[in-house]
Parts: sequence; structure tokens; C-alpha cells
Amino acid sequence: MAGDLKTLKCMYNISKGATSKSPCLYCMGGVHSLDKQNWRRAPDRHLHDPNFRPVLDIALARVHICTMHALCRIIEKLMFLYICFAWTTRPASAKQRAILALETVFSNMGLHGGHVKIEADEKRSKNGRDVPKKLSIGGVKARLFLSMPASARQQKSQSAQERQVLRYNRWKNLHNAVVDHADDGAARTRKANVWRSLDTIFKFCELNTWRDTDYTNFQEALETFHKSFVSAWTNQHITHYMVYLVIC
Repeated sequence: MAGDLKTLKCMYNISKGATSKSPCLYCMGGVHSLDKQNWRRAPDRHLHDPNFRPVLDIALARVHICTMHALCRIIEKLMFLYICFAWTTRPASAKQRAILALETVFSNMGLHGGHVKIEADEKRSKNGRDVPKKLSIGGVKARLFLSMPASARQQKSQSAQERQVLRYNRWKNLHNAVVDHADDGAARTRKANVWRSLDTIFKFCELNTWRDTDYTNFQEALETFHKSFVSAWTNQHITHYMVYLVIC
């Protein structure tokens, strides 16, 4: 059985939410569980959670997070981190340029009907806080942030393929829209490495068959993503979809 995180948590009577502070579907851990020794261990929430009452008697070992949902939520988080960086850019003129650049990137991709407007989130901007709204994205557009799928390359003629490739790797447009000059450009490199490592992970997710070496290489890719994300954005911004992707 596969599904999105909130639906599965409801089915197993687990606290709702998809942040790193919420309980894990499979275990009692949180963001601190992102350690190599915890990878792919057997689910044990049913042994330790007194509130564990599944609606259907389906073993946790048979439950899998939908990779498309995971991709969408992770891409949304990365988009929001870039939006927040632009939102806090100073002076005001630089902030305005950065916001406009992001709106152009997202609108050109067709998000929100091609008319993206980045503005303050009135519900969350209280008690002195100034927080921008989050953008939502579907699976088709989320996939455009990464490199072209192998299946699409196989179905295209050379000329059509060249045109199609230009539609992918949109993370570069996003990355170039908001330039981070911190650490003499090192921060910018760290952020780019997050996208490259995420791209590697989903190349594995799209494989139809796996060789023996792919399992080891996949674990290494997961570890690279974890390290690159923490280096670029810190542990604070890890979401539980990332936790599931790495350890579950």
C-alpha cells in the first residue's frame, strides 16, 4: 500500500503533519533519526506507540510513501527556502529584484496558472513575524526541476529530445534567480549540490530494474543528499518526507 504522508498517518492514528518535529510513521524518531545506523531498519512504532490503532490491519512493512508525493513536498520546501532567502534580502530594492526574478521563474513553469505572486502570508505573519506564502506544485511540474527522465529520452527523436531537455533542470533557473554571495560563493555551491544530489536519488527511483550495486549506490546518494542539505540549509529545515526518504 502506498499513499501520501497525512493520509497514512490518519489511517494509523498518528499525529498529523509532515515536518521534522512530527512523529515518524514507522518509528518514534524524528529529525535526529537521520543517521546512517538507522537506515532501512524494521518498523517498530506498533511496538512502542500506545495510541497505535490502524484503521486497516496492514503491517507497516507493507506501507510505502508515494515517491511522487515525496518529490512534490521536497521540491516545495526547496522553493520556499529560496523564496524566504529572497524575502529577507536587503536592501529593499535587492529584495524586490529577487522576488520578481522568482515570480518570473515560477510563472514561466506554469505554477498557479502562470501568474505567481509572492506575497506575505497574513495568517503566519503575526507577532512581529513577516513570512511569505508557500507555493504548491504538482508532480508533472515538480519533475521539471530535475534532469530529463531516461524513459522520456528513449521515446524522443534527437531533435525533439534536445528541445525537451530544455524544459528540465529548472532548478538552475531558480538557483540563478536568487544569488547567495555568502562565504565567497561557497553557500551558493552548497545549495546547488542539494539539487544535484536530489536529482541522483530520483534517477534511482525511476529505475525499472536494480543491479546489486545500485542498492549500495542508492544509499550513498541518500547520504550525500542528507549531508548536502544540512550543509546548505541546516537541520532545522529538514522535513519528514526527507526523513522517510532517507531512513524508511
